[in-house]
Parts: sequence; structure tokens; C-alpha cells
Amino acid sequence: MRRAVVTGGCAAGAAGFAWFHSRYPTSQLYGATIARAPCQSAGRRIALTYDDGPNPVYTPPLLALLERYRAKATFFQIGRWIEREPALAREVEAAGHALGNHTYTHANLAACSGARVKEELRRCRDAAEAAGLAYSTVDGRELMRCPWGRRRPGTLRAARAEGYVPVQWSITCWDWRTRESWQDFARRGLKAKGGDVILLHDGIHTEPAGDRANSLRATHEILERLGAEGYEFVSVPELVAAAG
Repeated sequence: MRRAVVTGGCAAGAAGFAWFHSRYPTSQLYGATIARAPCQSAGRRIALTYDDGPNPVYTPPLLALLERYRAKATFFQIGRWIEREPALAREVEAAGHALGNHTYTHANLAACSGARVKEELRRCRDAAEAAGLAYSTVDGRELMRCPWGRRRPGTLRAARAEGYVPVQWSITCWDWRTRESWQDFARRGLKAKGGDVILLHDGIHTEPAGDRANSLRATHEILERLGAEGYEFVSVPELVAAAG
């Protein structure tokens, strides 16, 4: 009986360990990802990133806000939303922001086979190419982000086989929480220092025009206050290049 208890405890511990590292954004256990840059080399540069667009209601005012503060960001767009809003996706690129693959359907890649991971990435890339877009690169590899940040070793192997570098984050604003305010989201983002990658959203994976008003307000606060402290907002490729 005691052996069974110990065995069960070990199995539960191993499962918990695996679960944690499949979701913890800065974990490198299952393979290298871009999650932040060393502060000493990145200086006072911060990378804002936005998932789940393009969104016909909230992406345009977000682009205007970023332009007002002369900030560059990185957008991880969903393939099926690119198909709905190709002109808007092109506006994001034309404004000088970096683009990355966020899969076609926003699938949980940690639960997908390697073949399914590749299919999601290929369909999203096809949608981007049909819209006339090109994904941004780091060291010759295109940017991608796993939905919810979830991955396992096979997920990252499949992504790299398709020519991608995975991008995670070091600061999350938790801006999908409907019972919290924009001040809550902004407060988390204001903890960022040089080298950090901040996760926000301009879209919702279940609704093409989902409400991201609080994300927009949080972005304004982050740009205003951190900008006043001398921080510069750059794309992920620019952050990596600055950090060497």
C-alpha cells in the first residue's frame, strides 16, 4: 500500500511539473523561447505584444495610439481573422509593426500532434501570404506564439521544423479577465523593466470584433507612464537585436 501511495505521489508530482512548464511563459525546459531580453543589454527597451487580432473595432484605435507615442509593437494574428480583415492586417504591417503567426484557429498546441501543429501554422501563414503579409524574423526564423503560451517539447520541435522561433512573454496584464478593470491590467504592465515582453490583446479568439476597450486603456496608461520614465517601446525583433 505504501509503495502504491509513493508511486501515485511521484506520478502526480511529475504531472504537475509537466503542467507547470507547459504553461509558465518564461520556462525554457521544453525548448528555448524568446521571453525577455537581458536588462543590461536591452537598456530601457520594452516589447509590447498583442494577440488574437486583427480586430475591426479595436485594432485601428490601437494603431493610432501606438503612432501617437511613436511606439512599435508585435502583433500575433489568428489566420481566420486575417482572412476576415486582410486590409486591416496590412495596415498593421504598413504602420511598421512586427507580425507573427498565432495559428489559424487558436488551437491549444500542447494538446496537438506535431502534424496538427504544422497544419495550424501553415494555414495561418497561407492566410497571411494571401493578404500580402510577411512575418517578421529573428535570425532568419519567423515569429510565432503558441495560443495561451501552451507548449510541449513536440510543439516547439514542430514549430522550428516549419521555420519559426517561438515567442513567449515575461509580463502578462491578464487583460482577458472580464471582472477586472483596465487599471488592474495597467498596474501589471507598469511593472515592466528594460528587456521585458508584455502580453496584451487587441482581439478575442472566439469573436472577430470582441471587446478590448480595457486593453486599449491599459495600453494608453503604460505608454504614458513608462514613456515618461524614458522607456522605449520596440518590436520583438528590435528588442532581440538590441540585446545582441
